[in-house]
Amino acid sequence: MADKDTKRILVVDDDELLREFYARVLRTRGYVSLCAINGEEAIEKLKAHGSEISLAIVDLLMPEMTGWELIDTMKKNEGWAKIPILTITGLATSFDEFEKVKEVSDAVLHKGDFELSTFNETVERLLAAKK
Repeated sequence: MADKDTKRILVVDDDELLREFYARVLRTRGYVSLCAINGEEAIEKLKAHGSEISLAIVDLLMPEMTGWELIDTMKKNEGWAKIPILTITGLATSFDEFEKVKEVSDAVLHKGDFELSTFNETVERLLAAKK
């Protein structure tokens, strides 16, 4: 497995400030970030770099192609299905909706309760599990 410096993390969020924040945090931890503003752009990044991507961080509500649609596409593609998915959502979900998110993601963080230490620990845990 590639060392930490070469791990690529796909960051998909239509909110430019959040997308750049996640990318900056990941860079300070030695990772390479590939950023996309929606699911369609993320698919293009996956087509170009799918075998190199160690983790996908995905927002659920985005224009063009939602995070739900992106995750579904990833799960159906043999080359992308094993990429761990960290879903970060601002949705005020019901228990059933939250359970659905947990079913399709390897981890879920809520934007309203965001803590940097939890984000970093979750990224490390998901990357370690992929080895």
